[in-house]
Amino acid sequence: MAPEARQPDLTLLLVEDDARTRAELDRILAKHAGLAIRVAATPEEALAAAEVEPPPDLALIDLRLPGKDGLTLLDELLLKVPALLAIIMTGYGEAETARQARERGAVDFVEKPLDLPYLLVVLRQLSREARLKRDLRAGAALLSGVLEMMPDGILMTDAAGKALYSNQIGRSLWESGHREPGQQAQAEGRVYTLERRAAGDRVLWHWIDLTRALEQERFAAYKQMARFLAHELRNPLTPMRLWLQELQSAPPGEEQFRETANRAVEVLLGQVDRLMELAGRFRALGEMVPPSLQRVEVTTILREVEQALAPFAAKAAVRLVVQTEGALCAMADESSLYHLLFNLVRNAVEASEGKGGTVRFAARAEGPLCVLTVEDDGGGLPPEAAAAPFTPYLTTKPGGTGLGLLICRELAASMGGRLVLCNAPGEGLTARVELKGGD
Repeated sequence: MAPEARQPDLTLLLVEDDARTRAELDRILAKHAGLAIRVAATPEEALAAAEVEPPPDLALIDLRLPGKDGLTLLDELLLKVPALLAIIMTGYGEAETARQARERGAVDFVEKPLDLPYLLVVLRQLSREARLKRDLRAGAALLSGVLEMMPDGILMTDAAGKALYSNQIGRSLWESGHREPGQQAQAEGRVYTLERRAAGDRVLWHWIDLTRALEQERFAAYKQMARFLAHELRNPLTPMRLWLQELQSAPPGEEQFRETANRAVEVLLGQVDRLMELAGRFRALGEMVPPSLQRVEVTTILREVEQALAPFAAKAAVRLVVQTEGALCAMADESSLYHLLFNLVRNAVEASEGKGGTVRFAARAEGPLCVLTVEDDGGGLPPEAAAAPFTPYLTTKPGGTGLGLLICRELAASMGGRLVLCNAPGEGLTARVELKGGD
C-alpha cells in the first residue's frame, strides 16, 4: 500500500491574467513546490482569495493586471495579510520596477519568461521563511495567551519608557500611573506590588498579584489569634478549676472549709475579672488601641500570681517563692503584666512538675529599670527549643502550642520592655523581664 501523500502546509496565491500561463504555473508549482495553489485572474479575485481561511502564506503576482497593477494589488494584499511573502513577475523587467517592488514589500522580482528552476529555489527558500515566521507567530500567540492568563501585570518598555508589549492587567496598571517599584497598587479588588528590572535598553515592569498571599497571611493570622485566645483563656480557667476542686475536696462544716471557700471565692472573682480584662484586651486589639501604661505596683501582681497558681503548684509538687525588695513600681499595663508573669510562672511550674523543685519569682530595681525574674530548676530547655525559644508551635510539652513564650515576648514589647531567656542546660531556665521603672 502506497504511503498517503503529505498535504501541503503552505498556500500560494497565484495572480495571473493570462489563462495559459496561469494553468501551467498552477500545475507545475503544485507538483514541484509542494504548495497548495489558490489562483486568481484579476485583482478582485485575488483580494477575495486573500480573505479565505487560512490566508495565503506566499504570493506570485503578475505586474500587469487588468484595471490595477501588481504593486497596487500588493499594497492591498499586505493590509489583509501582513505576513504575506510576495514575488512580482513581469515581462517588462526594469531596474526601477524591481526597486519599487521591494520598496512596496515584495521579497523578490522575477522576469518572464520565467526561469523555472530559479523560481522553485526561491519558493522553497520563501517556504522555509514562511514556516519559521508562522512558528514564531504561533509561539508569540501562545506566549501572549499565557501572559493574559497570568494573575500578574506584565509590561515591557524601551529605555525611553515607550510601551512595547503588555498584557491587559499590565496595560491597565501602567495607564493608571502605578509605576513606583515596591509600592502597592489596587485594581478591580486585587492588590499588586511592582518590581522593575532593566536589561540593556529594555525594561520589564512586573506587577505581582499579592491578593492570594495576603488572604493566606490573614487566614494564618486568624488561626494564630485563635490559638492565642485559647492559650490566654486557659490562664484564668486553670486556677478557677483547681480552686473549685480544692473546695470540693474540703470537708464541709469545718473552719478549714470556710477558709478554703473564702480563698476560693477571692481567687474565682479575681479570675473572672481577668477574663473580663482579657475580653477588653481583644476588643482593643481589634480597634488597634495600644496598651495604657501607668505606674503598677509589681509586688501586688506577684502575690496575685502566686495565689492564683498555688493549687496548681501544689498539685505539681513545686514550691513557689516570691522575693521582692519592698514596694516596687513599673510603667506597665496591669492586665498585660499579670498575664505575662502568669504565663512565665506556669511554664516554670510545668517544667519542674514531679521533680520537687522550686520556682522563684522576684522583682528588683536596676538603675532606671524594673527587672522581674522567674527562675526554675526544671533542667532547662532542650537544644532544639533553646535555639529558637520563641518559635510558634515548637514545644516540649505534650499537647502544648509553643505560644506561651512568644506571647510573653509580645506582651513585654507592647509595654516598651523586653523578655530575655537565660538557659542553663541540666539546671533550669531564668526568664528576665525588663520594664521601665515607675519610681
